[in-house]
Amino acid sequence: MKRRSVIGPAPLAMATALLFGAAAAAQEEEPSQALQQLGTDLFAELLFNNQGTGFAIACSVCHAIGESVPGKPERYYADHTPTSLTANRETTERNAQTLADASRAEVFGWDGAYDSMEDMILDKLVGKQYGWNDEDRDAAMDNATYVLLNEGHNAISGVPYLDQFQEVYGLDLESLPRPEVAAAAARALADYTATLSYTMTARWDAFAEQNRFRKQPNDDEDMLNYAASIESRIFNQEGRNLIRRPEGFTEAAYEGFKTFFRVFDVESVGNCVRCHVPPTFTDYALHGTGAGDFKTPPLRNLSRTDPYLHDGGAATLEDAIRAHMALAEAADNEQEGVDPLFGEINISDTDIEPLVLFLQMLDEVGPDNFRHYLINFE
Repeated sequence: MKRRSVIGPAPLAMATALLFGAAAAAQEEEPSQALQQLGTDLFAELLFNNQGTGFAIACSVCHAIGESVPGKPERYYADHTPTSLTANRETTERNAQTLADASRAEVFGWDGAYDSMEDMILDKLVGKQYGWNDEDRDAAMDNATYVLLNEGHNAISGVPYLDQFQEVYGLDLESLPRPEVAAAAARALADYTATLSYTMTARWDAFAEQNRFRKQPNDDEDMLNYAASIESRIFNQEGRNLIRRPEGFTEAAYEGFKTFFRVFDVESVGNCVRCHVPPTFTDYALHGTGAGDFKTPPLRNLSRTDPYLHDGGAATLEDAIRAHMALAEAADNEQEGVDPLFGEINISDTDIEPLVLFLQMLDEVGPDNFRHYLINFE
């Protein structure tokens, strides 16, 4: 796939990364409280957008967390709308993906258009998402520089960005060329998003521990082998009546679990695990849908990331499953651009509810509730 440079033949984000030196490398080992604070401020910064648009936007607008909008359900670094709005209130073509564990990917964006999180963030900060047209790029760079050097609202910490970048990275923003200041912000946001991760405390995780199911494949393990190991464990546990299910993990959800992990040629073959790979339930890879190649989304905390699919076209989990059933039919008919893996899905209407119930078992809970699930089973 052809990749595009964010700014010229040598992306500024890459050049600025060299300036971060050992300090940036240290952040990869253990994120500091200072980085968390800088990232939190930048994530909520409302002044990067084109002020002529009249609509304030920030990373946190589309990638919201918790009860960010009164009357709306909690979010997990995701939007409420099928497709996001720009600062110009134009509708984009993509649903805002959750940022949890997004840094695990090798390419970024629904269509993998970016080679790094940093490149993608920089393109958003000085692009259409924040109300800047292509011809406005210089003005966008000037604005980002001004915000970081002078005017950032720092509503959360109240600490100037100049001081924060000095503390976190040892960078003197005032000494950098204008474009590199904006790229430094993108780098800091990329480092911050790398700290946003799943807690791995869903009823699925308790279920896997109770029954000693492997929570994820081994490095470089073929997914068919991994699925076979799960099938073998199911057979072993069921044969000895030893299957344990956490409280609320119903028999129907258990049937959905088996369908999800089943990859062999029998009825109720979800083949889901081939692409939705634990522990985050995504392979982060691109798969053809006939309308383009899009990255597999993760499946944890789905109740806080609806609506679904790259275009937000599935309002419910049932809708999303039916969309995959349609892709299975398209793959069987050898429709151009559809990944043949979809053709290995063999489910019917009766499989939908159990699959939905299993997917709900991937919603994460707090540590107290997780401990409850670990010791209370059906």
